[in-house]
Amino acid sequence: MKTLNGISGSKGYASGTAVVKRDSPTVPERYETRDHAAEEERFRKARSVCRARFTELEERAAHDIGPSEAEIFGAYRMILDDDAFFQKALSRSKSESVNIEYAIYEECRGVVALFEEMDDPYLKERGTDIENVCGEVIACLSGAGGDFAVEAGSVSDVIVVARDLTPAETVKMDKARIRGFVTERGGMTSHTVILAKALGIPAIVGAEGLMGEIAGGERLIVDAYEGTVMVDPDEATLSAFEEKHEREKKLAVEYALSAGKPAQTIDGFHIDVLVNTGDADSIKAFDAEKCDGIGLLRTEFVYMGREDYPDEDAQYEVYRDIASRASGKEVIIRTLDIGGDKQLAYMGIPKEDNPFLGYRAIRLCLDRPEVFQTQLRAMLRASSHGCVKVMFPMIVTAEELRKARECVELAKESLRGRGLPFDENIPVGIMIETPAAALLSDQLAREADFFSIGSNDLIQYVTATDRMNERVQYLYDSCNLSVLRAIRMVAENAAGAGIPWGICGEVASDELLLPVWVALGVTELSVAPSQAGKIKSLIGRIDRAKIAPAVERIFDMRSIQDVKDALGKLQG
Repeated sequence: MKTLNGISGSKGYASGTAVVKRDSPTVPERYETRDHAAEEERFRKARSVCRARFTELEERAAHDIGPSEAEIFGAYRMILDDDAFFQKALSRSKSESVNIEYAIYEECRGVVALFEEMDDPYLKERGTDIENVCGEVIACLSGAGGDFAVEAGSVSDVIVVARDLTPAETVKMDKARIRGFVTERGGMTSHTVILAKALGIPAIVGAEGLMGEIAGGERLIVDAYEGTVMVDPDEATLSAFEEKHEREKKLAVEYALSAGKPAQTIDGFHIDVLVNTGDADSIKAFDAEKCDGIGLLRTEFVYMGREDYPDEDAQYEVYRDIASRASGKEVIIRTLDIGGDKQLAYMGIPKEDNPFLGYRAIRLCLDRPEVFQTQLRAMLRASSHGCVKVMFPMIVTAEELRKARECVELAKESLRGRGLPFDENIPVGIMIETPAAALLSDQLAREADFFSIGSNDLIQYVTATDRMNERVQYLYDSCNLSVLRAIRMVAENAAGAGIPWGICGEVASDELLLPVWVALGVTELSVAPSQAGKIKSLIGRIDRAKIAPAVERIFDMRSIQDVKDALGKLQG
């Protein structure tokens, strides 16, 4: 038995048969050609094929996994459309009289080498993105065959072993057969990790020497909690693994039973546990019996994979269906949150140097009233079929909230004129995801019906930290005191105004921080569907009155580690 070590990317246990993805020859054939016009035409056709392929994969990923995970293929199209880079390859092809795929390979190799010299893991991953795009173009030009997704789908209970996996390869695999991923390259910001987490598949990355140790066909045990891979384990190891796996399964049964029950602390404090959703499959799989409703319905998926804006009826049908299936439980629908970082060609959104601070979300909607009105009318119509609430993202001023609410009233007036039913008293709330919203939460609480703290963006904006950049990950931390104090401020202002407040994003299901949210009086937590039962079960083990003094002391601690140590003691 051999044990290999790597980085725990997507946590979980898995066992299965190793299927190894061997790298294809990386250097395309070099040959002389003096017909530059023909090479340029070959490249034009290959780029067109790859662009269509990336669009197809983006739509597939949005449908199968989720819109945020699909964004990588939009980024790949942007790389593919970089005329400055590919013009260098075309010029090289002409000046050296070589075939275009070899010229692209040489140009790519030089650019990737620059990225690999960088210390920043995030930037290294961007070099990998360029390499992946060029690899797709070269494969198209050279007619390279062989689809690893087909090979991986030929075996049941597969552990995929690879030097690295491209997003395209990962998306195309049969997820029903894949039990785990193990790669030699990659870090916590790699697309393999991001996609594996979204799919709920255990993954280990950065396992050095992996490809030299595994030939294929071996029995593997993956412990993606510890970051270890055991090759051809002995009976004792198998037995110990099965015990761990059985404990995990028993907890899963306990969590599944808790999902359909109310979440209440030992001393009787009730918290609704809702789910986040925003792609076709998760909406299809939504089960109102296993949660308290939908705390965040992302609407971007309704706009993706289309040639033009969805009309009112098309949106209404989607929102009506989910509202009806919620069986009277609340459904919070977030208005369109799309912009510079999420490109849809038909929207004509300009590229921006800093899209996360740019033309997006409520800013775009207020600037395009016809688009906003169409969506608001569809949401309002859906409210006659269930407990629908409207939520605005990226609010930073009270003026924005007032303007957005005026738009809701205008949409109501339009529906009244058409004689269409809707909830006249539909609740209208906002996401708190910027420092501005947190600092103004006392004023905003007077004009909003509820708050939902968008924790992922709030951490990023409060700490001025790119959450995908490992070099500054020590700052992007949910236990950062600046973040915790901002959330406490929002909680206190919401309570003062008598409005409910909730949390969505990853910290809503963070076991370590759950006592903090309970002590602060959170009324709703919106989590991934797979986490609802677990969070309800954990809430039932907390005595709110007992932990309150210890939680209050946390806000005066002097370091992130002190906070984590104190929270660790609260876990019992």
